[in-house]
Amino acid sequence: MVALDAVKVSNAKLRQLPPGLVAVFLGATSGIAESTLKQFYRNTIRPRVYIVGRSQDAANRILSELKAIQPEAEALFIRKDLSLLKNVDELCDEIKAKETKLNILFMTTGTMSLKGRDETSEGLDRKLATNYYARMRSTQQLLPLLEAAAPQLSRVVSVLAPGEESLTSFHLNDLDLKNNFSLRTAACHAITMTDFAFEEMAKQHPTISFVHAYPGIVKTGFIKEAGFAMKAALNATLILLAPWRVSIQESGERHLYAATSAAYPAKSGNEGGVELGTEEIKKGSNGELGGGAYLIGSDGELRANEKALRELRSKGAGQRIWQHTMYTFDTVTK
Repeated sequence: MVALDAVKVSNAKLRQLPPGLVAVFLGATSGIAESTLKQFYRNTIRPRVYIVGRSQDAANRILSELKAIQPEAEALFIRKDLSLLKNVDELCDEIKAKETKLNILFMTTGTMSLKGRDETSEGLDRKLATNYYARMRSTQQLLPLLEAAAPQLSRVVSVLAPGEESLTSFHLNDLDLKNNFSLRTAACHAITMTDFAFEEMAKQHPTISFVHAYPGIVKTGFIKEAGFAMKAALNATLILLAPWRVSIQESGERHLYAATSAAYPAKSGNEGGVELGTEEIKKGSNGELGGGAYLIGSDGELRANEKALRELRSKGAGQRIWQHTMYTFDTVTK
């Protein structure tokens, strides 16, 4: 476990990096992304951040709070519904028109619903669209800016649930779940496809680091989006699991560490980010030290169903998932 004290020391060292770091936070008008964004603002010098979400009211509140934290920094809100890939492309085009580099892409976009398959106008299930396709499309479209930031800090973080991979709930021949949809399979597919997509991108773009992070049990504003029954069930669960719960502030501190520490270097060996103190370089999802793609738990250490990943890897899952993802992008955006 990466001790919280070590996390705080590492985050404080961010002020030793050059001023003007650029970061994009998707889904940052509440919860973990908001908390991480505020920690980033507190610990860096004159950063420029893009906050992407659906609530203008929440954004106005956050922008006011950020101004009080560091008046000389710059924060911009972009209102977008990222369940549609066309909106993702519009967002990325807007950012690329303004920036020449990007140090951090941090993603928590998602939707809370007990509905069955709920297709968007682009033919994708809304949960898979926000939890997987929109995140990977954002990453793909912003890769040139991320590469331009290297050898300085250049990292992508997707907050979901590594470690929850399952062979029984994963359908390699039905990746978009047209025929095998359930809430469980949708969650499993988003998680497992993120694992392998990040591995593939780490191979293709070895100067960028990719982190798939499990946040642990954190009470966030995400619950507000749930229906009455789900909200009641989630609140009851949070009460039962209170002894193991991570506070929203600690979650923000730990996710900032995941987004900036040299413990998760790019595959090229370029550490980037905050130099290590007492911590060590972590093992990648492929089993290699400093493998470039990482699956981590709320403690900052490896978290994965390695047995399931080994079996899927033996079936060529990485290449098949990446080909499916690129085909989906081509089909939808054309």
